[in-house]
Amino acid sequence: MFNFLIPKRTKIFDGLIEQSRIIEETAQLFREATHDWRKLKGNSSKIEQLEAKGDELVHAITDEIETAFILPLDKEDLKELTELLDDIEDDIEEVANRLIIYRISKPNQALQEFSDFILASVEKISQAVKLIKENKLTSKEFSTHYRALHEIENKGDQLHRKVLGQIMGNGSPGSYGKDTRSALKWIEIFQTLEDTLDECEDVAIIFDRLRIKYK
Repeated sequence: MFNFLIPKRTKIFDGLIEQSRIIEETAQLFREATHDWRKLKGNSSKIEQLEAKGDELVHAITDEIETAFILPLDKEDLKELTELLDDIEDDIEEVANRLIIYRISKPNQALQEFSDFILASVEKISQAVKLIKENKLTSKEFSTHYRALHEIENKGDQLHRKVLGQIMGNGSPGSYGKDTRSALKWIEIFQTLEDTLDECEDVAIIFDRLRIKYK
C-alpha cells in the first residue's frame, strides 16, 4: 500500500550514508595532515570543500525527513543524527582551520593521537549507519560499533586530561609553546577535538536508543 514511500526512505538513508562518508573522508584528510605536516594546507582546503558539501547534504536530508509521511524510524531521531554528524564535520574543519590561522609550526603526539581517535570513531559511525539502512539494529555488529564509540571517547577523555596537565606545566610544555598565548591556542584546539569525540559518543547514544526502540 505504501510502496510509493520507499524511494523517499531510501533517499534519506542514502543521504545519511553519504554524510557519514564525507565525514570519514574529512577525518582521513585531517589525520593525514597531523602525521605529515606538509599536507596541512592542502588537506585543510579539501576539508573546507567537504564541509560545504556536507552542509548542503544536511539541508537536503532534513527537507526529506520533514516532508516524509511515514518513516521506519522516528523523525526526531533521524534529524538529531544528521545534525550531530554535521557538528562532527564542522569541528574537524574548525580545528584544521585553526592550525593554519594560529600558524602552528609542527604537530605533536597528542594532536596525532586525537586525529587517530576521531578517524576510528567516524569509521565506526559510517559502518553503523549502513547497518541502519539494512535494518540490522539488533545485530551484534551494530552493538559492537556503538560500544566502540564509548570506549574511544573514554580514551579521548584521558588524553585530554593528560594534555591539559602538560600545557599547564606539569609535563612537557615545550610541545605546546613557551608562552601563555601559545598555551591558550592549544587549549582551544584540544577542547574542540574533545568536543568532536563527545559528539561521536552522542551518536552512539542515538544508535543505542534506536536499537532499544526498534528491537
